[in-house]
Amino acid sequence: MSVKHILLFLLITTLNSSFTIAKNIKLKPGTWRTELKLNNESSLPFTVEYSKNTNSVVLINATERIPLENVQINENVISIKFPIFNSELIGTIISNKRIEGYWHNYSKGDKYKIPFVSTCNSKSRFDKPQTNPEPFIGKWEVTFDYNDSKEKAIGLFESKENSMHGTFLTETGDYRFLEGVSNGNSLELSCFDGSHAFLFTSELKNDTLWGTFLSGTHYKTNWFAVRNETFELRDPEKLTYLVNDDPITFNLTDLDGKSYSYPNEDTKNKVVLIQIMGTWCPNCMDETNYLTDLYAQHKNDIEIIGIGFEVGKSEIDRINTISKYKHHMKIDYPLLVGGDACKPCAIKKFPMLNNIMSFPTLLIIDKKGEVRKIHTGFSGPSTGKYYTDFITHTNQFIEDLIKE
Repeated sequence: MSVKHILLFLLITTLNSSFTIAKNIKLKPGTWRTELKLNNESSLPFTVEYSKNTNSVVLINATERIPLENVQINENVISIKFPIFNSELIGTIISNKRIEGYWHNYSKGDKYKIPFVSTCNSKSRFDKPQTNPEPFIGKWEVTFDYNDSKEKAIGLFESKENSMHGTFLTETGDYRFLEGVSNGNSLELSCFDGSHAFLFTSELKNDTLWGTFLSGTHYKTNWFAVRNETFELRDPEKLTYLVNDDPITFNLTDLDGKSYSYPNEDTKNKVVLIQIMGTWCPNCMDETNYLTDLYAQHKNDIEIIGIGFEVGKSEIDRINTISKYKHHMKIDYPLLVGGDACKPCAIKKFPMLNNIMSFPTLLIIDKKGEVRKIHTGFSGPSTGKYYTDFITHTNQFIEDLIKE
């Protein structure tokens, strides 16, 4: 063999050896700080914990922990699918401490993706120290989109473990578990749960917070907030109401592809709760957790029916999506297919209502078949007292209806 051939052989061997190493990088276990690049100026940070032993990832938002067990690593490509929401993170493993890729949110279309970079380190979510939290702690009256629709909200912020935790309550639901940092006169908060990617930035000027809200790459608006401990939103039990005397009736498809009619023998002489929801909706997920617990306590006296309005090209797609949701959430009560994921689509199924302004919307019907309460939206665990008050009052109301 000539010297030229020997050198060529050594070069090819070296390249192949390097390529093999690159394909089999072992990710470093620990905290990974990840940034979604929303635009040229704004990145949304979140953190995950990667466990080498279980090959699993836990997504962290303030006190919320979302286990992501469907982690696939094929050579230098990693994919992490979310258990409920139709999205996934797909990245290239650059080194044992760096991944670059895209978050794909298929519920918004096959082309909706946002680039991300993830690095293994122990830095905070926003990569800066927490300072001066006192001016931000408390309850705020918030106005979103103040130049146009002027949507009102409540902002709740507190300082925990050298970071800011909080949420926004609106009349259609809450923004779930926000985590961030106060630094000087600025407040930054974010949330990423596989369905929504929320980034709130703001600056305190005198006694007013002036901010920007980004939801993924598709939505942006401005907001301001002033301190107001007494401010409340409209009563969620008065936003959706009956407009005629027509009874609640429907005939929809169940998850076996069969016809399901309400009322029926299973609902006779029972208190019935009808949840108008979507599997793509985190507020619906929070409400489903509550309803699952409620059903376990009173399954002999109540019936719960979930009706999913879904993203999907066909009835089969929607059935498969809802079936996956039912299995993961360990739901014992019936889930039905309502139709496409749109509010006008939902109101067509319930023409006796004035409107359906939110997923979820919950109808509570007594043993006689009369609607006794309609609750719009859902304030989940991140809202603290608003959540616990709802649970207490609703549980008592259901128990009173059972006794009637």
